[in-house]
Amino acid sequence: MKLISPVKPMSKQRGNIITARIVPIFLLGIIGYCSYVITKHVCIDYLLRPHLSLPTLLHPDTGAAIAILTVYYLTLLMTLICFGRMIQTIFTNPGVIPRGPQYYVEKERTQREGSESHDKNKEGFEYGSTARSTPQNIPRPRSNESNIRPEEFWHKDVFVCGWDGRPPFCSTCYNYKPDRAHHCSELGRCVVKMDHFCPWVGGIVSETSFKFFIQFTGWGAVYCFSPLVFMAYFFAKRRREEDFINVHWILVLVFGALFFLFNAGMCGSSLQFAFINSTTIENFTRKTKIWYLAVYMPPAVLDKYNASGRSDLRLISYPRPASEQFELLTQNGAKFNDSQQSIVREGWDTQGPSPPSNTYDPQSTPTFPPHPAVARNTPPPSRGNASSAAASPPRSAPHTLSFQKDALRTFAILETDPGANPFDLGNFGNFKQVMGTNFFDWIFPLRPSPLTDHSDPTSFYKMGAVVQKLKRKAGILEGELGLDEKAGESRHRRRHHRRRRSKRTSQTASMRSRPEDRS
Repeated sequence: MKLISPVKPMSKQRGNIITARIVPIFLLGIIGYCSYVITKHVCIDYLLRPHLSLPTLLHPDTGAAIAILTVYYLTLLMTLICFGRMIQTIFTNPGVIPRGPQYYVEKERTQREGSESHDKNKEGFEYGSTARSTPQNIPRPRSNESNIRPEEFWHKDVFVCGWDGRPPFCSTCYNYKPDRAHHCSELGRCVVKMDHFCPWVGGIVSETSFKFFIQFTGWGAVYCFSPLVFMAYFFAKRRREEDFINVHWILVLVFGALFFLFNAGMCGSSLQFAFINSTTIENFTRKTKIWYLAVYMPPAVLDKYNASGRSDLRLISYPRPASEQFELLTQNGAKFNDSQQSIVREGWDTQGPSPPSNTYDPQSTPTFPPHPAVARNTPPPSRGNASSAAASPPRSAPHTLSFQKDALRTFAILETDPGANPFDLGNFGNFKQVMGTNFFDWIFPLRPSPLTDHSDPTSFYKMGAVVQKLKRKAGILEGELGLDEKAGESRHRRRHHRRRRSKRTSQTASMRSRPEDRS
């Protein structure tokens, strides 16, 4: 007999999803009704055949009817194209991140224990999946999942992390969160650059659909505004001609006003986020948030840092030993026995063997000496809305790929000032990152947003001037002197200028003291 859990969080979740499926159909119904009223009751019955509705009007207004129908259906066509492109993107490429292999291990365990409600809470759209999580049958990414590999975060030169140098880890999906990703409770999945869950458009608005959402709300505002204007004009005109009250005309006026305000407001706020490179979720802490960034230190910079004897930076090296993955999973609620450990190890280390030991060999990696996870034992700052971090330096950081000592990469953990956005490229640069590089891309919803291209080896998203300032301040900007060397260079330059100025002053005084100069 199936067990029924008294707690029903999934019913609310599935209710939101079902609502998101029904509301777009409701919107299409309203559009169809308004099109019928404008075409039949306004253009045909009132403008083209006025003698049928008002015998005193003998001359039809054909030009006005043609103009109204042309403008109305052109704007409606563009709105429907944007709407269809957005719905297609939300259904086929919503921007969800693949779950980690441990998710399927936990799913199989809870199914064996009869805790099906636990799995349903986490599966979201994939409710009812029963794939077994063996090393030979770990589910591959679905067609609507992105091809992002979150476990390869350390292959980038800059990535978002916590105070301890670890990237955010989702305890529900059992996988890393790429930069600016957020776990959506409605989907039960992590989503890249999630903006919000919108039932009006059928689902999640993320980096893949944010551009089309702006275009849809923009064209929707234009579409609602045009019938609002001419319907209000002809309604007032007809009221002057006769005692006219018609429920169809009034409903179209109400729908036009409401949806114009809604679309214009959503388009305006979304454009604001596009210009400042933020999202609805990030905007809540935009002015106070402190970003922690792991910045790659090239060999030359790292050697110079070690040779200088500095210890002011917190450093962490990747990849980490495979055994540390178990600690991370345990901290996030994973439960597994000895037989499942082999499944987890094979699942996370599918591209190569695990390291032979849990420590690095300094002799084999002279260019990239091993560092503790955090080099300085200081508590994390408490100002602003900093990323969550442990109260003490971590003993480990997770490892998910093959252990290759020649690929060891060392990162410095830097932090921004409160409110500084490391992804800010300037207003116009931010806009082009979302909408495209030319006017054609801004108007027509054909090509995807440039945000969806994560092939840049430097970072998951393009970084702005804030990162360069942080690297320069920390003295790790490649090709420039460190802070200590810069200070020494500046002091030497100032002493040189003082000597030259003193020498010129003494020469001038000597020349003035000569008798022939006085005569």
